[in-house]
Amino acid sequence: MTMTAPTTPAAVFSSALVVTASDGHARVDRDFLKRARIFAVRHASSGADALALLRREGHSLIICDDKLSDMDGRDLITALRADPALADVPVILTAAGGTRADVLSAVKLGVAGFMLRPYSEATFHRHLAMAAHMSRFAAAERAALGRAVARENAGDAVGAERAFAVVAHAPDEAPRLFEEGMAALAVRDVERAILAFHKALAVNKLYVEAHLGLARAWLAKGSLRQYRHYMKQAASACARAQRFAELRDQFVTLLAADEAGFNPFLALGNELVRERHYTAAVSLYRLALELAPNNADAYVGLSKAYHFLRRPDLAERAVRKGLRLNERHPEARVIHRRLTGKTDDALAPLDANAAQQSPLRLPLLLRGVLYLAGLATETLVRPRRESKAA
Repeated sequence: MTMTAPTTPAAVFSSALVVTASDGHARVDRDFLKRARIFAVRHASSGADALALLRREGHSLIICDDKLSDMDGRDLITALRADPALADVPVILTAAGGTRADVLSAVKLGVAGFMLRPYSEATFHRHLAMAAHMSRFAAAERAALGRAVARENAGDAVGAERAFAVVAHAPDEAPRLFEEGMAALAVRDVERAILAFHKALAVNKLYVEAHLGLARAWLAKGSLRQYRHYMKQAASACARAQRFAELRDQFVTLLAADEAGFNPFLALGNELVRERHYTAAVSLYRLALELAPNNADAYVGLSKAYHFLRRPDLAERAVRKGLRLNERHPEARVIHRRLTGKTDDALAPLDANAAQQSPLRLPLLLRGVLYLAGLATETLVRPRRESKAA
């Protein structure tokens, strides 16, 4: 048996349970599941009903709202993890809104996905694929272990070892080990997950998912320092493997759990500028802006990289965008002054058309002086005009 052969969610999940108090949510999820060719779908409107259905019928996938009529969705997941018969069932948690704390809580529970409603069908299918990865490994591991135990009980030690080797030595080790780590995270066995992810990276250092897995694991352990370290490693591998478009959503989900808004692509870009790798830094800053389009620091970094590449036009354009987002950004103001020769008090309008559209604005005192001068001039000139007219 090959663990890593391409497998569709429909081949992994024979049935699904949607747990939500909203008939509308249930209808959307049921439609998405049917389009994924998962047709055996049941609906439970409460946590108690869900537990009863699962214990009576068993389902291979759960899609659960975070707020139910009788309990919190996280309470339901905790109850599932405490039941040996249901502990390995992957759960995709959904919410109408979410904070960083919500995402962190979901990660700690070992959910297969965390989606904010309303979500697109593409987002739904990406999370469904991740749940399939986790479920596929857990099922294969249980089957191999069952065969190994049966042969060992029969006195066949060699056969038992070979049975477990089906899982332990799959042809494509990095994806298999990654799946092992995700399965461990799903049951909150963080230490085993960390070990599996490290093994995956020993096989393939550019396997981005394993770096992200380590970030998830350390986030679950509460270590922001280690989490950020592995997010940077993931960003580096992602850039080198050119897989950003494919993995963007995973980065976004994990970044949402960091209250400081740490952006690994920005951090790497800054390191590359310090190391004078300016062209590579430009690429990293652009990826940073893909994740966070309103990050003034990324535009400032991009401006510096362009400056060192002797592209003053692009450097000025980037720093202007940074100043649009934060006009008081100290480093942006310094860079702008160096690029344009203008002082802080005379920053050029950030919009190219602003200079043409904005009326001339003079200081209030000067306007008052000019107004009085105009009155005085009019007082002197008017009698002369009247005498000439007479």
